[in-house]
Amino acid sequence: MPTYRIYGFILDSDIALPALPQVERSDADVTICAGDVPETAGLQTSFRNWEAEPGRFFAIFHETGRFLVTGGNTIRYHRFDTADDSQVVSVLLGTCMAALLMQRRIVPIHSCSVLTDKGAVLVMGMSGAGKSTMLGGLLSLGLPMMADDVTGLVLAGTGAPTAVPAFPATRLWKDSLDYLGHDSTDLPRVRSDMAKYYRSVPQFHDRPEPIRAITYLQASNRPDPQMGLLEPEKRVECVSRFIHRKNFIDGMQLRRWAFETVTKTVRHVPIFHLLRPSHRVEPSELAQMILHGIDQNETVATEQI
Repeated sequence: MPTYRIYGFILDSDIALPALPQVERSDADVTICAGDVPETAGLQTSFRNWEAEPGRFFAIFHETGRFLVTGGNTIRYHRFDTADDSQVVSVLLGTCMAALLMQRRIVPIHSCSVLTDKGAVLVMGMSGAGKSTMLGGLLSLGLPMMADDVTGLVLAGTGAPTAVPAFPATRLWKDSLDYLGHDSTDLPRVRSDMAKYYRSVPQFHDRPEPIRAITYLQASNRPDPQMGLLEPEKRVECVSRFIHRKNFIDGMQLRRWAFETVTKTVRHVPIFHLLRPSHRVEPSELAQMILHGIDQNETVATEQI
């Protein structure tokens, strides 16, 4: 059974996870394996295609399979006959990984992240805001990637908000690859029925790091980009909004833990707001603007928090 590293833990999986780095055999923290998963788990909270309770999460995807995540250390799946490996892996690394991280007390933040000389910088944004383009720009400046889509958030033993890296690959739609000047011809698909691809990233930082800043990226009709500090009263709501699969938190009765983690994070980390202009801006130019804005405003931000 191949062994991988993701979000700082070791994972054994009986299904290949093509984007994850394999590591030498060791005692695994998490196991993914095929097995019996009931048609319903009968858990305390039920919502649409998932059920949950403390330490347990169940989901059914009608064209893919049934999945059960327990104790922060096991993901079991029952594959439907019509599903191929890529469809199963997409659920394992998406929905199931979000539930697993929560069970392991890691808040999954829907953001890309890179490492700077003063710590990790996270960029959050809704679909279409330009996170993939922004990440491409940051990488073009030589910054190591920590995550392309979901960054882990924990409070270190000192209480410092800390970013936990994912795995060394981006997941990009074909139009984003084209925009960034990359060829998709030989890249593996995230799902066989989608024009979305894994692209490996050679510069990857695989250790948790203190968070230097968080930027909320938003598309706008402005002619020019605008960046500033997010108003203090909006910061908790903004970061909470970007918890990946945040409805699972209530299902597993983790609201208090998640709220305390986010609240302590915004007390220690400056939160910026970047309005992206309507016209095309080179990714590296936008990335430089984020880094320059953080440099220029860190002193003011520190005084506010």
